[in-house]
Amino acid sequence: MDYFLLNTILMSSSLILALIGFYFVVRIWIKWRNTDMDILKARVFLNKKFLETNWRYVFLSGASLTAHQFVGFLIQLNFITGDLINSISEILGFMSLVFLLILAYEWFVLISEKKNQF
Repeated sequence: MDYFLLNTILMSSSLILALIGFYFVVRIWIKWRNTDMDILKARVFLNKKFLETNWRYVFLSGASLTAHQFVGFLIQLNFITGDLINSISEILGFMSLVFLLILAYEWFVLISEKKNQF
């Protein structure tokens, strides 16, 4: 398998996902100022499914990032080596970004909801 190609695809995909995530965060930040905090609190804390989904994505992102860092640490200490191991580390970092992007999208949808839909 061509690990250089895989890593190039992962890095370019990560850049694209980061830009999309940046877009969502900026849009959330702009809408945040015009959102009634009491309504937002009600949408967040009265919706158990939304809270569970948020915590799931936060956990998965943190676990992926932790595994990525752990594998990187093992590589740095020369406990494990190889292109496959480096690719696994990159995939773990990519997955962390994916989970954060999904989390940002969930918040974007919540913030973007019309007041009369709640």
